[in-house]
Amino acid sequence: MSEKPVRRELVIAAMLISTFMAAVEVTVISTAMPTIVAKLGGFSLFSWAFGAYLLTQAVVTPLYGRLADSFGRKRVYLASAGLFLVGSLLCGCAWSMVSLIVFRAVQGIGGGGLAPLATIIIGDVSEPAERPRMLGYVSGIWGISAIIGPLLGAFFVHSLGWPFVFWVNLPIGLVAMAMVARFLHEPPRTGRHQPIDLPGAALLVLGIGVIMLVLVEVELLTATGIVGLLGLGLLALLAFAWRERRMADPLLAAHLLRRRMILAANVSAALCGSLLLGTASFLPTWVQGVAGGDALLAGVVLGVLCVCWTLTAMALGRHLARLRFRPVAISGSIVLVAGVCGLLTVAPQQTVLWLSICCVAIGAGLGTQSLVFTVAVQSSVARTDRGRAMGLFFFSRLLGQALGTAAFGGVLNRGLAQAAPGTHDIVRELVDNVRRAALARSELNRLIGTLAGALHSVFILAAIIAVGALLVTLFVPPREQLGREL
Repeated sequence: MSEKPVRRELVIAAMLISTFMAAVEVTVISTAMPTIVAKLGGFSLFSWAFGAYLLTQAVVTPLYGRLADSFGRKRVYLASAGLFLVGSLLCGCAWSMVSLIVFRAVQGIGGGGLAPLATIIIGDVSEPAERPRMLGYVSGIWGISAIIGPLLGAFFVHSLGWPFVFWVNLPIGLVAMAMVARFLHEPPRTGRHQPIDLPGAALLVLGIGVIMLVLVEVELLTATGIVGLLGLGLLALLAFAWRERRMADPLLAAHLLRRRMILAANVSAALCGSLLLGTASFLPTWVQGVAGGDALLAGVVLGVLCVCWTLTAMALGRHLARLRFRPVAISGSIVLVAGVCGLLTVAPQQTVLWLSICCVAIGAGLGTQSLVFTVAVQSSVARTDRGRAMGLFFFSRLLGQALGTAAFGGVLNRGLAQAAPGTHDIVRELVDNVRRAALARSELNRLIGTLAGALHSVFILAAIIAVGALLVTLFVPPREQLGREL
């Protein structure tokens, strides 16, 4: 094998390692968060531990796509990964939920480049016909990580301590950075670099952040406060849109949305992103708080979801270049709807077996949607626009995750407040083994019923979003074929 193919395989390996790091971050945190809340308190801020990370990720993701097109993939990737590792180190040092949220925001600024840059770099070094298979491996890494991540999370929570769910990123990230620094070689960049629109980014953060605040804290806000905050968020987003139209090189490549396929891909990414975080964030709460399981059992349930994501993506990746887009996307979304609707039938007295069966369908549906739309976006633009296109795609996904997490958290908080005012620390009571054992049987059953009812409202919202993802696939071009390139 010549030097060039060897170098290409090593670069792809580094990107898979980087994807593993990003994937482990999600699965380890989702499983460990109930325990972290039990240690740090502040259950009412539960959603912000995810939301701060996702909000900063969403805003900087299109910046990374632009920077990668202008300054080269290598140096931008190294900067992104380095900042992510600094944030991971700080998260493990958090002493309260507020400090954890701040450090998660730092982590998100770095993490916003990991997944899109890995996808862009793999797209650059792969032939068009190979791209679906390579991206199938990327999707598969998420499932592999989901098996290892929950196990690591449970191990760290029960032995070394919860900070290691963040610190586990450090050795993995350093290995990926070393491989990229050594093996990724790019041609010299030419042309003038456009300045980054920091005021536009600030307006975007303000607009989305205020809307997230309303979604999460709706129960604590007055009607006047809700209207005022929504008005402020809308005004900030309108100012951002006005500024974008006048920028020579805007933050978001919104002109790409004029293409029907890319518009459908970005809407689907937002819906599926919110659905992924809605399930990954709150299924462990059901397993540990309602069913009385531990972090390991919660990890197994999430592992089922992501393993099915993996198997589906890897199987599709081998044949996707020869398939039509629309039938594959519709089939995946139907399976997704079936799995999410299955969550509506879960009852407190049931074992987690039915929950795991639902995760099989959810994982298969999300795996199909993620892979198909990722390949569709990469195949719909030229190489010179690939960074911007993928930045917009991952922005849509992260925006959906951020707003979805806030919406799911708001629904949960509202359900708890209506059923039993003043019990927002209910998870702390039910997840901590000592506290749970000290509860009287009648009180334990009451708290379990309250939490189960609030989570059932979360599952209803998830079902609505899944149906929306299905409707999106019905409006895409029927004759598009994957695996081609402009």
